[in-house]
Amino acid sequence: MSETVVTIEDWAVVQSITSHTFGELYPGNRLIEYAVRHPYFTKGMLVFTSPILSVDLDQGVGRNTQCRYRLGEASDEYKSWVNKRRTAAAKSNLPLEDNENVEPVASFKAR
Repeated sequence: MSETVVTIEDWAVVQSITSHTFGELYPGNRLIEYAVRHPYFTKGMLVFTSPILSVDLDQGVGRNTQCRYRLGEASDEYKSWVNKRRTAAAKSNLPLEDNENVEPVASFKAR
């Protein structure tokens, strides 16, 4: 059986499906996207993946128990959140995971 590969664009990472708070692209968090060319979901449907098992940033690929995701361009909101976290971490000389002073973005806008 061949592995399902889904290319996603305009995505973000959330800590859980209930918090809708952005998180880092780490195993355990989930990808969120609005379905465009998805084999299982209707176009425009808000989709949360199962928890991320692994991420290969060099290849731009995330994997969970059901499929492999080719990561296209992240959403503008998510990129802004990541940049704010990195800037705050650099200013405080703390690693990202220790720097919780950046207010998370709690919404993901439909396209």
